[in-house]
Amino acid sequence: MSNVKALMSAAIGTLKLFGAKVGAPLFPITVSIFAPVLAEPPSTFTCQVEVFPLDSSARAIYGEGSLQALCLAARHAIQLLATFVEQGGQLSYANGESFDLGSYGFRLLGDS
Repeated sequence: MSNVKALMSAAIGTLKLFGAKVGAPLFPITVSIFAPVLAEPPSTFTCQVEVFPLDSSARAIYGEGSLQALCLAARHAIQLLATFVEQGGQLSYANGESFDLGSYGFRLLGDS
């Protein structure tokens, strides 16, 4: 974890949602994606992603170049949210409007 924190940069994208399972109260979910940083020269970058509390740890997502690392980190975050929904969870914005996973354009595991 110290290596993850050492490479972590400033958050460049965040998303605040609410999650719920049937019969349970709403709880806040925060997605944060951090700017890619060079992990191993000349071109391996890492991009940190947090989806709290669905995943209790920041994850280092690696890519060949900063754009790939960033895209893979975003896809990882959306996949975690999709898995929560597949397991019976519901996602919504603060105003109660349902969150649409498809609006992010990623083809996720389990999609046909």
